[in-house]
Amino acid sequence: MKNITIIASILLGFTLGILFTGITLSISSGEMMIKEFKSPYNFEKSVEIITNRINAKEGWHVTNTIDQNKEIIDNGGKGIGKYAIIKYCHAKFSERMLKEDNRKKIGNMMPKSFAVYEKADGQVFISTMNGAIMGKIFGGEIENIIEEVSLEVEDMMRFIHLKYSLF
Repeated sequence: MKNITIIASILLGFTLGILFTGITLSISSGEMMIKEFKSPYNFEKSVEIITNRINAKEGWHVTNTIDQNKEIIDNGGKGIGKYAIIKYCHAKFSERMLKEDNRKKIGNMMPKSFAVYEKADGQVFISTMNGAIMGKIFGGEIENIIEEVSLEVEDMMRFIHLKYSLF
């Protein structure tokens, strides 16, 4: 009888551990995947500064800035307020990432982007994918390239204290 109690306790503990881990990951995964930072500037100045900082960094350039609010309104939506998506790229990193057939699939996440938006209370925020997490998900050479890219992006975005991290 004592052995059955021990086995049942171990199984219950193991099951609860898995359940707790799953719930914790489910709750925190969204926060881990996307980094959000409050901008010290208004919406227009934030877009301008990000664009200028990207274009000033050697090898980097803004490929497109999308006025997401305008896109929504122009296509039948009611609008969401000030919202820009800044797409940016570095040719040499892109070439390294996409030249091997087994890495071409990552292209659906390129070019990199920042979202700049104003919330209902007037505060402006900037969000981006968390490079540290993305690299760990893929591993291998993809992780190495993402790590190098992340260090350069952190440097460009010092004004909001951007720092990619696992937690």
